[in-house]
Amino acid sequence: MPKPNHQLKITLAQNQRLALLGRMRMAEWIQMPEREFVQHIKKLEMNPLFQKLFYGSTTIPKIIQRRPWKNSRLSSNFYEFPERTISGEENLPVEEKLLGRDELLSIIRRMGQADFERFFVRGDEMLTLAQIAEQTNLTEQEIRSVHEFLLQFSSHLEFSRQGAPVTPAKSSTCLARFAWDDDKLYFEFYSLHWSRGLYQIRYDLLDSVKNSRELTSQERRQLRHLLKRIETINLRQNTIYRILESLGQFQTNFLKSRNREDLSPMSLRFLSRRLDLAPSTVSRAIHDRSVSLPWGEEVPLITLLPGRRPVVRALLLRLLGKERRRQTDIALSELLRRDFGVQVSRRTINAVRLEIQRSTNS
Repeated sequence: MPKPNHQLKITLAQNQRLALLGRMRMAEWIQMPEREFVQHIKKLEMNPLFQKLFYGSTTIPKIIQRRPWKNSRLSSNFYEFPERTISGEENLPVEEKLLGRDELLSIIRRMGQADFERFFVRGDEMLTLAQIAEQTNLTEQEIRSVHEFLLQFSSHLEFSRQGAPVTPAKSSTCLARFAWDDDKLYFEFYSLHWSRGLYQIRYDLLDSVKNSRELTSQERRQLRHLLKRIETINLRQNTIYRILESLGQFQTNFLKSRNREDLSPMSLRFLSRRLDLAPSTVSRAIHDRSVSLPWGEEVPLITLLPGRRPVVRALLLRLLGKERRRQTDIALSELLRRDFGVQVSRRTINAVRLEIQRSTNS
């Protein structure tokens, strides 16, 4: 019979393996292209069990709602889709694209932008399907139809948007635009799934759901897996959002001035420590993703992560061209600290000066 400590070692090894598998799966989710991720959202929200938990009823409580990101909104570009010719979209049969489209767009226009964003974009109120229908003067079936219409078309609309900046790389996806509103930085998301934020689960009502007669035995078995999938999606989105938020906060001066000399030095490792994330996680999160700056230029996220050395080089090029070539390394180090808030050692100053001299002489 194995000794207790041997059993403990086996248990620890199993837990470590499960933890490693969990990290590997999350790494896949983080790096997953947005087009592929939207298909997972669509599959989740078309699940009958998800719809029961999201819409609620007289016998089953609504336990899933949305929690929008703070300081965010949906880009006005999203509303250009009614005027576009959907028959030009790819990957959908023409009959499916046109089926009921005009009627659904008429419903959306009838409810107005304010109610559309309140109930279908932000959706942060604990209202059942019947309550939403009552407040919008629509039928419950019409509410469901709009929801399904958005799931069917949003991935195609958001990735072929009009009026958005040209993407730097064909494979990259522009997530949002940094914008200012009364000196406050906010995100203007181009896609519906980003603008909606996170799912919020009312775990305190979970027992009521499990005991509901509306749930089939199969749905009760699926419940745990469904909630786990929602948590995984939330973790993925929250990780990427925290990176976006930190980049915006750290590069505030640049986003205000438009002057690249105002870019603050920040390495990937520094951002990782700041957010308590692994460097590999941050690297995957920024890969093939971009943002639009307040003045319309689109840049890869890595642009907002300039390491210390490139920033010091740019500042020294600026300073050494202003009759300061004879200043000592210590004096230049103090100047960078005082005028630009960049703390760098004398040795780094000396090394960068030598690089500049070599490139100038070559």
